[in-house]
Amino acid sequence: MMIRLSLAASSLALAGLAAPAFAAETVGQAASSAATKTGHAVAETGRTVGHGAAEAGRDVGHATAEAGRKTGHAVKRGARNTKAAVKPASSAS
Repeated sequence: MMIRLSLAASSLALAGLAAPAFAAETVGQAASSAATKTGHAVAETGRTVGHGAAEAGRDVGHATAEAGRKTGHAVKRGARNTKAAVKPASSAS
C-alpha cells in the first residue's frame, strides 16, 4: 500500500507542477496575442493619420502651385502690357 500511495503522491505532485507551467504558457500566449492586436491597431491608426496628412499636404501643395501659376501669368501679362504701353511712347521720340 505504501508503494501505491507513493506513486499516487508523485503523480499528483508532477501534475501540480505541470499545471502552472501550462497556465503560464497560456498567459504568455494571451499576452503575445494582445500585444500583436494592439500593435496592429496602432499601425492601422498610424497609416490612417499618415494618409490623411499626405492628402492634406498634396492639397496645400496643389493650391500653392496654382496660386504661383496665376501670379506668374499675371506678372507676365502685366509686363507685356507695360512693354506695349512703353513701346509707342519711345517710338514717338
